[in-house]
Amino acid sequence: MERGRVTILRYNPETDQKPYDANYEFPFEPGMSVLDVAFYVYEKLDGTFSFSYCCRNSHCGLCGAKINGQPGLMCRESATREMVLEPLDNLPVLRDLVVERDDYEEPMRGLRLFLDRVNLPSSEPEKIEIEDLDRFKVVSRCVECYSCISTCPAFRESKHEFLGPAGLVQLARHAFDPRDETNRELMAYSSGLYNCTLCGECSIVCPHEIMPKENIELLRARLVGKGQVPRAIHQLVEMVRKTQKAIQLPKRKKAFLEENARAGMGKVGLFVGCNMDYDPNLMPIAIAATKVLLKLGCELAIPAEQVCCGAPLKEVGATEQVRDLVLKNVEVFKKVGATHVLTLCAGCGVSAKNGWPEIYRRETGQEMPFKVQDFTEFVVGHPLLAGSLKGLKMRVTYHDPCLLKRGLGITEEPRELLRSIPQLDFLEMPEADYCCSGGGGLRLTNFEMAKRILKRKMSFLKDMDIEAIATCCPTCIKQLKIGLSQERRDNVKVLHPATVLAQAMGLA
Repeated sequence: MERGRVTILRYNPETDQKPYDANYEFPFEPGMSVLDVAFYVYEKLDGTFSFSYCCRNSHCGLCGAKINGQPGLMCRESATREMVLEPLDNLPVLRDLVVERDDYEEPMRGLRLFLDRVNLPSSEPEKIEIEDLDRFKVVSRCVECYSCISTCPAFRESKHEFLGPAGLVQLARHAFDPRDETNRELMAYSSGLYNCTLCGECSIVCPHEIMPKENIELLRARLVGKGQVPRAIHQLVEMVRKTQKAIQLPKRKKAFLEENARAGMGKVGLFVGCNMDYDPNLMPIAIAATKVLLKLGCELAIPAEQVCCGAPLKEVGATEQVRDLVLKNVEVFKKVGATHVLTLCAGCGVSAKNGWPEIYRRETGQEMPFKVQDFTEFVVGHPLLAGSLKGLKMRVTYHDPCLLKRGLGITEEPRELLRSIPQLDFLEMPEADYCCSGGGGLRLTNFEMAKRILKRKMSFLKDMDIEAIATCCPTCIKQLKIGLSQERRDNVKVLHPATVLAQAMGLA
């Protein structure tokens, strides 16, 4: 019989000063679950090993643990020949894989997590619309395994300011139940609804595909609909309504599009985004991208009429205004004959690639007339790229923007670009995809909390001898610059891959 090997992080606070790794061999059979392995270790090898379980059928959530570095349910995940088991992060460890749940569940006991109503139904059985039922059924799948809590950067740094994705999903379950009469959205707001970075890691690890991030966005949308949002969010929504941009242009400064728009037809359209259009510190990125694309011989169009992609509004819950922005942007690039539209911003990319097609199809009955790609996606496969690179002596690492990695699945293209540059020394950052806290509107609603999350991100760089961090998100660039300044590492630059490419081509 084949043998497998499992490494388990053991810890007994009564006898151990610190956790330690224990290795065990087990008879491996295809199809066995991780929970089967845990039982084998307990029953055959070490009766002191502790773990939680109940139903063995992924309904109770008690067997949640980190399996090969990712949280999941031991009864649901298939065993592999080599495994590492650890307790969930962000919760106190009682013993081995058993974590303390009461500390997290205590605040939820005051949220009236039951069907709360005063008025009796007018008739029975009570009728629920299909749309309401479908949404309610999704959030009702939560088994409180706390996989999402284990990966949440906001909960890790501020447990008293943020209920966490699991708790907000429980509130969403009742908010989406049309029979419930309590103001669940206000409860969610009081529980830190706007203290979420919307990094999306909770949706990635959820074993029942509940998509906590998306449900948090829905709760925000309902709160916006009731006019009960923080002042900073209201100001953002009003600014986009008036200017169709998500940031303000500094006085006596000209926008990028005002001076660099390219009229006429072009197969490749460049979507600049609000930050690179209005922020003087980020405009050079768009300039660099323009030079790179022209150097590669692209028929480039940069329409001056393009507006906000809609992502900032969607993040804060103001979804009603997004429709007009999408229709305007699609028609602008359709008019110039673009077959490809490139984005320089992770948020713009997610909005244009994942959101625009559905909205455009719903409103016009037509498919979107062009393909959306991230700048790195398009450039990395260009046949003229290799011959255009002169080289660049620089030690560079890469930070994965949450929306680019988890929203679009783009991780290798930026790295491949950086590795392709002669003389450039690429170094992989530990936990490169850990959130920098720039997203979700957290910079607007709770900047101090954002800085605490950012401090942990910066800790991954302390032993790295680098000259620059590359990343594909303007918000991440802003946030990482703040972090480097706080750490007094002003010798390290934060660059967009477009800027690095332009330098390697001798264009900047």
